[in-house]
Amino acid sequence: MKRNSGGEYIRTIAEMKSISAAAEALGISQPALSSYLKKQEQDLGTVLFDRSRQPLEPTDSGRVYLAYLEKQRLMNREMRQEISDIDNLKSGHLTVGGATFFNVAYLPVAVERFTREYPGVDLEIVDGKIPEITMKAQQGKVDLFITPIAGEDDRFEYEEFMNEKIYLAVPSQWEISRRIGGERPGGIRTLDRDGFKELCEYTFIVLKDDQHIGRKMKELFEKFEAEPVKRVTAEQTMTTLALTLKGVGVSLITESSIRNFGIKELPVLFLPDEEICRRPMFIARAAGRYLSGPAREFMRILREEYSYEMPIL
Repeated sequence: MKRNSGGEYIRTIAEMKSISAAAEALGISQPALSSYLKKQEQDLGTVLFDRSRQPLEPTDSGRVYLAYLEKQRLMNREMRQEISDIDNLKSGHLTVGGATFFNVAYLPVAVERFTREYPGVDLEIVDGKIPEITMKAQQGKVDLFITPIAGEDDRFEYEEFMNEKIYLAVPSQWEISRRIGGERPGGIRTLDRDGFKELCEYTFIVLKDDQHIGRKMKELFEKFEAEPVKRVTAEQTMTTLALTLKGVGVSLITESSIRNFGIKELPVLFLPDEEICRRPMFIARAAGRYLSGPAREFMRILREEYSYEMPIL
């Protein structure tokens, strides 16, 4: 067995809930792993896993042992981060997480600059749904994450790095897209109640209400007291954008999508409400944890890259 890997062995058994599955994942034999576990239990004078249950579950003693293993892992990570900081960020590791759309929309410009300025720091990007990412951040598996929601969970600290506009995007193929609305500077159009209600005679592509953009669309329907005659529901903002570009229906699109996705032919963009059509974005981290040099620098770069207005068209 590898030296100093006992904690990993016990954690893997707990995660896989099976000694045989854990042994396969670790690349060692089942008898060797069983022998190691038995020795650990003899040394501690307790049983770590209840063998009478399948799948395996840790005993009360096992849960205490696993909790201390996690504390040890986090302390070891922070120690390495502090040593790396003393070495002026010539080495180190940073993990940044977020929903896939957020990572695609906001991270590329910051990641490109960060890797150029700090080539010795390993950078890992983790995609996942926000509940999953926040859990990993609390476990110390993610250092920073992107989110449009702040202040609802005191386990985390939040810093706003941008406040972007959200546009109502209408397929450019539609005749109505050029006919309604007044022109604004930069090619963005205004939209009054009558214009919005007329658009509602067409298909809208919406996200579910538990998503930030989905709630924004719902607010617009409530403000203008109108509902579309037909809805297409999608799970990802990138999907709604792709469908709008193909002429399927009206959707909401953020500034970052327009800036970063390299769209050659934009849909017709409307700003129906200055207050509703705004979205602050935050960089978040677990509260009370050591903020490593790489994390501080990544946050600085993210702030700087989004500190100015970039023309949309």
